Amino acid sequence: MTTQNAWFAARPSGTEDVYKIYAESFLGPDHLKSVQAEAREVVGGALKG
Repeated sequence: MTTQNAWFAARPSGTEDVYKIYAESFLGPDHLKSVQAEAREVVGGALKG
C-alpha cells in the first residue's frame, strides 16, 4: 500500500507461521510508528477473513 507520505508491504515469513511488514515514512519516526500500527491492523483484519 502506498500513500503520499508512506508505504508498507506485508508478506508471509516463509519459515515461520508469521508475516513480515516492511514500511517507510517520509515524515519521520513518529509517523513510521503510526504506519506500522495501521499496517498491522490492515493485515490482521485481512487474515481473519
